[in-house]
Amino acid sequence: MIIQDSMTANVLMTGRLAPGRAGESRRVAHVFEVDAASSSAEVLARCGESLPRTHIEWLAPGVGMPCESCLGLAGADLPRSPLSELGV
Repeated sequence: MIIQDSMTANVLMTGRLAPGRAGESRRVAHVFEVDAASSSAEVLARCGESLPRTHIEWLAPGVGMPCESCLGLAGADLPRSPLSELGV
């Protein structure tokens, strides 16, 4: 992996447990905020579930059944502002 000074520290990625690691009902697509410079063995999903990096199947956005908790928290850190086009 090439890391440049201009890269953001964290990258949002989606992934789920790799085939054979769990039943299909547990293989939901989680949202991870991955530190590009980190080499930790586990990553923490937005919902709080911790998964080993080696057990994750990384996905393109929109692929797989989403984890409802991760999906609900996906934009929680973004600032909210009134929408002038709606008159608020």
